[in-house]
Amino acid sequence: MHKDNQIFIDACFMKPVNRTPIWIMRQAGRYLPEYRNIRSKNSFHEMMHTPDLMAEVTLLPMNRFDLDASIMFSDILVVPESLGMKFELVPKVGPVFKTSISSSRDIEKLNFDHSYFKNIYNGIKKIRNTLDKTKSLIGFAGTPWTTACYMVEGKPSKDYMKIRSLMYNDYESFDLLMRKITDATISYIREQINSGVNAVQIFDSNGVYISKKNFIKYSLPYIKEIINFINSQNIPSIYYAKGLCDSPDLIMQTNSNVLGIDWSVELSKVKSATKGLVALQGNLDPAILLCPNNVIKSETEKVLQSFGKGSGHIFNLGHGITPNVRPESVEYLVQQVREMSSKNYE
Repeated sequence: MHKDNQIFIDACFMKPVNRTPIWIMRQAGRYLPEYRNIRSKNSFHEMMHTPDLMAEVTLLPMNRFDLDASIMFSDILVVPESLGMKFELVPKVGPVFKTSISSSRDIEKLNFDHSYFKNIYNGIKKIRNTLDKTKSLIGFAGTPWTTACYMVEGKPSKDYMKIRSLMYNDYESFDLLMRKITDATISYIREQINSGVNAVQIFDSNGVYISKKNFIKYSLPYIKEIINFINSQNIPSIYYAKGLCDSPDLIMQTNSNVLGIDWSVELSKVKSATKGLVALQGNLDPAILLCPNNVIKSETEKVLQSFGKGSGHIFNLGHGITPNVRPESVEYLVQQVREMSSKNYE
């Protein structure tokens, strides 16, 4: 196993393990009363940029549940902020930028400030120093496409037509924007790794807003550059693409070690299509955690059975956990995954 006995890392690299490791997207979130208590006293940005707070929030689920990996508390939109754009979380809306990109001049003015991340790096060091050595710490960032969607739209959108319009009408400016995001993201990830993360997940939450044909031309090259950098650092790369998981041949082109699979597809079909060449992460429907324990147990078993025997599976939800989930349901899920999956490795 991994030198620090990190089962999560071994599973990412498809090495032999004795059970299926588990972590949960958004595991340090609003479903935890401890999180809500901290959030009531601090702004979202204070929680991200105060090392002690960032570490405390990140470790909340690790203190409650027997999870195998922790993901640092942050947001993909810190990258635009490092380029000079500022956002705030607006209730019932989400992240809203004070100004959005509306011209090529706006893109030209974006200027990367690496010092913006200094407190995040200090937070990572504090987390890694506190976290049990058998547990992994996951860093993350957004894909350039997903990040650019927010920067051009200025807020969450139902269709993100502005970025697609820019892509078609002014490819030179589009490429400059993607280039700046890509370079900033690689710099950010490099220092995440230097500060102590053991793996990096790249979120492509807005991947569904680009056609698969255009994905290959306008998004994939920038993703591959980031993933290839992570791979060069000899730590696992994870690519999570919401809405693209029905095209495993497409997302395999990212060169990622692990593919994060959403809840819309069967793991068995993805495993068959990828021919055991990559590890798979997922993919319980988050709605299951709102159900009674007997439903959680049966649906968890279906996910484990869908992947089947063999290494290379990390259990997770097919999307982030929702705020109205009971922590007791998460505890039950973790217990069931540990107990049931161990039988697949006997």
